[in-house]
Amino acid sequence: KYDILCLYIIFSFMAQEIERQFVVDDQHPEWLRLREILPKSRLIQATIYRGERNKLRVRIIDDLQTGEKKAFFAFKVKHKTKKDEPTLRDEYEWEVPPRVALYSMIGHIEVYKVRYHYIHTDGAVWDIDEYEGANAGIALADLELDAIHTNFSRPCFLGKETTKNKNISNNSFSTHPYANWSDEEKIAYHDLKQRVKMKKKDEK
Repeated sequence: KYDILCLYIIFSFMAQEIERQFVVDDQHPEWLRLREILPKSRLIQATIYRGERNKLRVRIIDDLQTGEKKAFFAFKVKHKTKKDEPTLRDEYEWEVPPRVALYSMIGHIEVYKVRYHYIHTDGAVWDIDEYEGANAGIALADLELDAIHTNFSRPCFLGKETTKNKNISNNSFSTHPYANWSDEEKIAYHDLKQRVKMKKKDEK
């Protein structure tokens, strides 16, 4: 009964995460300009449990402006969505002491990245991650939406969308990092940096 009650409490407080992901053209002049002035944090994270459609992630965030360090556990449950729709997850996140997070990561593969916080011209907040370590060379942008069909404007330095590409994800980067990719895989990723023909809602 106690376990059922705990699960009920967790699921009652879960937030919904609706997200799209794009590859960043890390050599685009506008991105090279922005990355020098945007606020940023260094992230270390690991997935310490992975189920069929759920996972438990631990993350340490080091604010590179203030020096403040925080850590969080996040339990995520993924829902099925259509191919052209964003990723939809239920998420419950809680803060823990950084030393607890570090201890929890022991024996698990860690992923390292620097996260930039960018507010676009339409007011949308993008998280832009430049990966480090074994995944250096990868740069991705994530946007959380209010609803599945929310319209948004894409920054000019974004390439193709990879929301449903399982090979371009933190799960994949932990088991098959960029450093181990074949030449063909790296060429395919490079091609994703090239932007598709813009639509009216895209930023010019």
